[in-house]
Amino acid sequence: MSRRTTAVELVCGQREQIPVALAVMISMSVLLAFSFVFVSPGDESFPILVFDAVLIVGSTAFFLVTYYYCTKRAMDD
Repeated sequence: MSRRTTAVELVCGQREQIPVALAVMISMSVLLAFSFVFVSPGDESFPILVFDAVLIVGSTAFFLVTYYYCTKRAMDD
């Protein structure tokens, strides 16, 4: 087996845990939304807030795509 196939097998083996990670990402998004209420673009912490938003959105997209791919792969087998 190639390294890619092995990596996909390892990730898809943990498919049941992905909804838990998605729930964590959604709760972090809600907390981030509260932060945007109190931080304005001129504040020193605003770049950190934007960086955090990029990380949360990227992680959520990764977990959603991974869950979709692993579910589709499991249905094909």
